[in-house]
Amino acid sequence: MKSKKHKKIQVKQLGFSKSNRDVHLDLLKALAITMVVFFHNAQLNPNGIIDNALMMFCNSAVPIFFMVTGAVQLTREGTVDPKRHIKKVMVLYFYVICWKMIYAIFMHFFYHVHIDGSLSNLVNYVFLFQEVPGVSTGHFWYFQTLIAMYLILPLLRICKDEKIIGYLMLVLFGFSSVVFDLALFFQFIGKITGKNIPNALLLTQMSPFHPTYAIYILCMFLGKCIYEQKGKCFCYKKVALFSIGLGLVGLMVIKYIQSGVWTWQGVHIVSGYYYCSTLLIASGVFIFFVGRKSISKVEYWIGKNIGQHTLGIFFLHILVYTILEHILYKKIAPFNHWYINIIESAVIVGVSAMCAVIFEKVKIFVLSKRYRRGKKR
Repeated sequence: MKSKKHKKIQVKQLGFSKSNRDVHLDLLKALAITMVVFFHNAQLNPNGIIDNALMMFCNSAVPIFFMVTGAVQLTREGTVDPKRHIKKVMVLYFYVICWKMIYAIFMHFFYHVHIDGSLSNLVNYVFLFQEVPGVSTGHFWYFQTLIAMYLILPLLRICKDEKIIGYLMLVLFGFSSVVFDLALFFQFIGKITGKNIPNALLLTQMSPFHPTYAIYILCMFLGKCIYEQKGKCFCYKKVALFSIGLGLVGLMVIKYIQSGVWTWQGVHIVSGYYYCSTLLIASGVFIFFVGRKSISKVEYWIGKNIGQHTLGIFFLHILVYTILEHILYKKIAPFNHWYINIIESAVIVGVSAMCAVIFEKVKIFVLSKRYRRGKKR
């Protein structure tokens, strides 16, 4: 019989694969994209407390993505080549443009969604992140934020002094999570006293960063700082789990303050990405995954095939969801529950990942064929 050691892949250099990618980060991305799909799929029991708790947990998915971005981008040595960097940003923007057109064409031809064909409307939709009725592109806000983060990335990379980073993180934390938690506390006091309470969100007018960008720059620096101490993360597993639990309870309480319910009821938490509780969950998950000393073959496969294709999955998953919504979801709606949503989300992730992998292999095949032709000439 094979020993347990042979059933695990002992990851060399704290989790680096042969391609020098950290498998732990790929696994984190795989988890985060699954959480995003679970959040968007939302075929849940309205009266379920577990359903509600899982949706609250999934609010940490986007912060986790930006923490991974920080761990990868802000720990690199050297400066950024401006030309290459601008080219990468333009390629990402080009992908967004292409996929917005694909979404519009898909919804128009398959589901007969009328799209205003005026020039201004098309320009606003395709190039300027405006939505059109009947075409679900609300989740593309993520790329708007990601592009903004990449534009400022060269400046963040030159922040090497620990005191400067600490000061910047303090400012970012103060004008994002602290202000939003303070505003919620004031709102709660106003509810129970019936008096007008000052709006703490007005403090963000003094911030040099928009709150949306402040929280994600903070997440990037958090990812960088934690990742640089990854060798110690294994010792903080219990702290990480406590952080996740505390953050989850915090978000449940926040939703109760906002809406008065402990169950799902189809009600999303308002500004869920900004609270300290969300950061506690994201940081706990990050520490837990980065601190692992070994991974299984199954996890390695998940990291390779899902974690390395999160961009494609993100673009595709709403299209797959739309198809399922029209042919299946109405029929099985009476059975909606958190575990059904997990199964559906896994199917959506699997189908989207398969399409992304196939597309990547076709692209590599075409490029290699062109290269061989060029060599013969």
